[in-house]
Amino acid sequence: METHKVAADTTRSPDEQLLDALAAETWSALTERDPYYAPEQLQSYPRGDLAEAEAVAKQARARNERLQKIDISGMSRTDRLTAKFLGYWLDDEMKSPERWWTGFGVAPYTLSMLAVLPGMVFSEIDVTKEAEATRYLKLAGELASHVEAHRERLVAQAERGWRIPRPALANVRKTVEGIGSGVASVLRIDEARQADDAFRKAVDDLVQERIVPAFDRLLEALGPDYEAKAPEKLGLVHFPGGADAYRMWIEHHLGYAADPGELHKIGLAEVERLAAAMAKVRAEYFGHNGDEASFHERLRADPKAKASSAEALEATYKRHLDRMAPVFERLFQRGPDAPAKVERLAPALEAGMTFGYYEPPKKPGDAGHYYYSANGIPNRLQINAAALIFHELFPGHHVHVARQSENMALPDIRRKAFAFTGFAEGWAEYSAGLAEAEGLYDDPYDRYGWLVHQRFVAQRIVVDTGLNALGWSREQAIAYMSANTLEAPEQVASEILRYSTDMPGQALSYRVGFLKFRELRQRAEQQLGDSFVVADFHEAILSEGALPLSVLDSSLQEWADEMAS
Repeated sequence: METHKVAADTTRSPDEQLLDALAAETWSALTERDPYYAPEQLQSYPRGDLAEAEAVAKQARARNERLQKIDISGMSRTDRLTAKFLGYWLDDEMKSPERWWTGFGVAPYTLSMLAVLPGMVFSEIDVTKEAEATRYLKLAGELASHVEAHRERLVAQAERGWRIPRPALANVRKTVEGIGSGVASVLRIDEARQADDAFRKAVDDLVQERIVPAFDRLLEALGPDYEAKAPEKLGLVHFPGGADAYRMWIEHHLGYAADPGELHKIGLAEVERLAAAMAKVRAEYFGHNGDEASFHERLRADPKAKASSAEALEATYKRHLDRMAPVFERLFQRGPDAPAKVERLAPALEAGMTFGYYEPPKKPGDAGHYYYSANGIPNRLQINAAALIFHELFPGHHVHVARQSENMALPDIRRKAFAFTGFAEGWAEYSAGLAEAEGLYDDPYDRYGWLVHQRFVAQRIVVDTGLNALGWSREQAIAYMSANTLEAPEQVASEILRYSTDMPGQALSYRVGFLKFRELRQRAEQQLGDSFVVADFHEAILSEGALPLSVLDSSLQEWADEMAS
């Protein structure tokens, strides 16, 4: 097992020093194997094979044994939360082999990092220096091996009866093709970059002889022979051991164990409640007393409900952010130093991504970006634009992630790592909900769009659990989602694959996390009464960064008790 030495802070107790060392060691191990966190320092590109997953699990078990021997009583709340954070983190790392076997690494969402990481790693290497040029070629060769490991994983999973379902294969192949082309382009040394001819040729040869063939072999592994044996049914429940795997993925994303059947019931109730609220808005603000489907047909013909172009959609996002700015100042003690920007997603990724994603600042001084998908413009309804941008940037993901990364009171593992999807997506959804009480959904289209957005993420609970635990058919899932969202058929198809093939369980985080944050706020309001200050409540959350939802619960209870005393 590797060791990581850290300088001890002698002003801290022996147990605090042990905790500091363990946190630093866990972070150092992560940066060594994950290019995302320290691309400029990367010495070996991870292969991503089973042996690496098993090594991670073994090291996590050893670290967890050390963690259990640390006495955290008497420590500060931040230190005690660090210990609890590490407990969940290491427990999750111990399950790395199970996730390797039960996750499809080449699905559009899961493979998207391969579109991002090479640019982060290779663009920062100064190839005019001999040692760095050597590192460039070494990492590029290892990147080819990383792609080959994806093929090996497909083969190993298939031998266990785990194959990517047939309905997902077209998008998977398209994603692999697009990313393969992009990686080759990133690696080649363009004319604007200083490099000698010999190095430029060495890179070209490596791309042509190793990178391109590796992607070709991966595509071949996804070819007719694979498809002929691929299942038609979607969802983990149809694979050997899939029911247990789904529960494991739920815990991975939420940060606590939950019963899929109970979550399904919660989702159904939320969808029904939101549907009633939507009907009320249709009648009161649009004068429409007919059925939902006819109103949505009316919206699809209404230019106010859509964006004419990607540029128009981007302008809408920015307008909503401008309106949020003065509200944010009232509800929060402070925002992040890092600016937030809106940019279009790379076109090669748009077909497989319905909404795009938020990318945090890469280093101090950088901006956080929301990369939006222009897929479906100009026909796709965009009435949820306000809710979406509040979720992604202010006061949602960007505020949480940038504040966390700027918080030097936290150890690196808590400050720089991104964990606990239930917290991250729950906070972002809760943040979008803050706009409601502040009147930012005063426009009828935005008001209806907020309800549409909420029902969209609520139906995710129903469909995700339906497909992965209850044996729903693809047709059943499509019918339910089509009836409870405004998404076009191509977006519905993309989302269904996301829930069942790309990231099972991840989509639960949005509404489940939202409900948890609402519950915690209501509890604090009831306990503190007139002394409750929403900005203080938000600071109690943001000052400690992401936590498993169960740990957040106890942390906020402790905060409320202190405020009440």
